[in-house]
This record gives sequence, C-alpha cells and structure tokens, in this order.
Amino acid sequence: MKVTDRHFLSADHKNHIHVKIWEPEGNVQGVIQIAHGMIDYIERYTAMAEYFAKKGYVVAGNDHLGHGDSVLTKEDYGYFTEKNASRCVVEDMHKLTAIMKKKYPDVPYFLLGHSMGSFLSRRYITEYGYELNGVLLLGTGNQPDIVVKSGILLAKLVRLIKGERYRSPFLNHLMFGSYNARVVNPVTDKDWVCGNAEVIKEYVADEKCSYLFTVNGYLGLLDTIAYVKKVSNIRKVPRDLPVILAAGTKDPVGGYGRDVKKLFVTYSRHFYDVELRLYEDCRHELHNELIQEDVFEDLYQWICKHR
Repeated sequence: MKVTDRHFLSADHKNHIHVKIWEPEGNVQGVIQIAHGMIDYIERYTAMAEYFAKKGYVVAGNDHLGHGDSVLTKEDYGYFTEKNASRCVVEDMHKLTAIMKKKYPDVPYFLLGHSMGSFLSRRYITEYGYELNGVLLLGTGNQPDIVVKSGILLAKLVRLIKGERYRSPFLNHLMFGSYNARVVNPVTDKDWVCGNAEVIKEYVADEKCSYLFTVNGYLGLLDTIAYVKKVSNIRKVPRDLPVILAAGTKDPVGGYGRDVKKLFVTYSRHFYDVELRLYEDCRHELHNELIQEDVFEDLYQWICKHR
C-alpha cells in the first residue's frame, strides 16, 4: 500500500488544501473519496482507508478549509472562508474528484461523507452526482427546519456583535450541549462521539480536534444543512444515484436513529436505490466504533453491489 500527501489551491484562492491518498497494490477496483466531519481531519479515517485499500480501492480525502492541515495558522481552525463558505468547501471536494478521476479515469467512483462531511456530500451530489457510482452518508442528520433557521439567526446575531471569527461558547452549547445526555457515566463531554474509550482519549488530546468552531464555521455548516434539506435541491440529484445511509442508534446527530429514518423516507420518494443501515448501540463515528470491521464490511459489500 502506498500512502501519499499532496496539496492543491483551495477554491478560496488563499489556502492550500491538504490531501491524503491510500493506493493499493495490484489492480485498482475503484476510488472512494472521503469527506470528513466537523472538528475532524482525514488522517482519523486511516483504519477505514487501509481496509478499503486492502480490498483494491484507492482512498482519497482532503482536510476541509479550517481543518487539519488545510489551515495557514492554528487561528484558522474552525473558520471556512469569508464568502460562500459552503459552496467553497464543496468545490474543494470536487477539485479532489477531478484530480483522482484524471489519474483513475476508468474505474467506479464513490463519495463517502461522515457527519458534516455527509451534509457537504449531500450538497455535492446536487451538482456533481452524475459523476458518481454511489454515495455513502454516515452519521448524517435531518434536523427540523425551525432548528436550522433559528441556529442561522442566532449565529448571525453573534456575528453582528462579536465578528465572524469569534468562538462562541453559547453556540457550542446550543449545538452540542445535549449530545452527552444519553451517555451513561460519561468520562468526557465528547463521549457521544464514539463508544471506543481509546478513540475518545486520543480525540480529546488531539489539538486538531480541540477547538471551538468560529461563528463563520457554524454559519457555513448551518447554511449547508438548510440547502440540502430543501426538496427543490434534493430534486437536482440524479434519481438513479445509489445512496446508503448508515448511523448508530445512539448517535444524537441522527436523532438516535429517528431522524435518519425520516431522511430515508424522504430520499425513498426521490431515489430509485436507497438503503438504510442502523447499528444498535453505536454512537456517532461508526468508522471508529468497536464494531468498525463489521461496518467496513457492510459498506464494502454495498460498494461491490454498485460498482
């Protein structure tokens, strides 16, 4: 297996986007592009990438603007870009697609998005879904419109008072304050992320995962969620694009399975081929759960069916 790092100029024309690529030995069966989550970075998907690379798939992913190694300084963590943040991050994802398709033009291509990356992927497919053989959405959600709109209004109010680079404990509590509520005897305030104690220990100690999002970051995320929830935008996605939704029943982002089921119903009205997988007693990061190998195998079998 060959692992390489590279960079390309972001759609914001300021930052350079960090990319990590895992390439298998032997014949390439396809390409899987990963879109990571919020306060996250692509190297945290190494176990998943190595699994698929051993199956013959090239795996590639970039650190989004404001994340990982796609920042100019640590002060940029959690900050996207001044204008059209959501669109800009999606365009960076598509730049990576173009790079990978140029090198591997004749193999199936899949997009896998987790959490914030799943919302970005849902926006991506409204414009570029025709370039994919399938999309895998992990740890996604279906937040009520009133919640999303209220969040946008509050974030804009905070921006007006404090500026777009302000890191708001209030917005952080509003977004994540209740997420640990169903965790029995939590050790950290991040226990909702994953049921693997070792992963959580590493997560809270990692400076690339230990910051508050800026107001700009929250607005970029909320704008993305608002965009992908609109039926008119869902209708922009090719109806024949295969979709799989995967979530844990103890994941608060997906409403503990409830909201993901609602999204499945919505998608079933539009897509010809949509599948839902719920994993009992699993939390937000399925790819880091104790049953990660089972999750990887399920996703691999789905990919094989749609390649």
